[in-house]
Amino acid sequence: MTSQIRSNFRGARAWVALPEDRNREVLVRTLERLGLLVSERGPDATDFVAGMHDVVFVDADQDFMLLDSDVPHIALIGMEAPSRLARVVRHRAASVLMKPVRATGIFTALFLAFNEHSIRQRELMDRETLSRRAEGRRAVVKAILKIMKDDDVSDDEAYRKMRVASMAKRISIEEFAAEILAASTSPMRLAGTAAHERKTKQP
Repeated sequence: MTSQIRSNFRGARAWVALPEDRNREVLVRTLERLGLLVSERGPDATDFVAGMHDVVFVDADQDFMLLDSDVPHIALIGMEAPSRLARVVRHRAASVLMKPVRATGIFTALFLAFNEHSIRQRELMDRETLSRRAEGRRAVVKAILKIMKDDDVSDDEAYRKMRVASMAKRISIEEFAAEILAASTSPMRLAGTAAHERKTKQP
């Protein structure tokens, strides 16, 4: 599915943590013309609140910290020294602006930062989903082996029992497998078959 590209930043909340100089003046003025809501701070500001801003501007010529991994960062660079570029890479800035800051280029930096960060977030969610699925599969395999050992059945029969039991409980087979592994009783008792077993054992 094609990702939606964002090109309108009106109403976005910008945190500008830069020294009070000509660069900040030009940046703030241009951001406001683009419709962003700007909070001006110095580079050492400590009152940043996660979830209250949509983009952060930092000075890569000074050491800076990633304020919130869920917010795209745009780094201002005055000197293309390897150490400063490495700082930008290390803190995963989504875009850069060269000093001296000019009105031209700010929209491009915003465009790249918002969309690059959005792609990163989607990729992170995809990796987390794949990881959860892998964990679920491992739990199913372990649960099958446990049922095979406890009930002396084949792998196909163990899986069938799990499938029937998970459907009866209206949960996924992965969730049921996790219950089996966490429980100390027979896995089939988790499926509500204990009463039936007691009846069949009566003389």
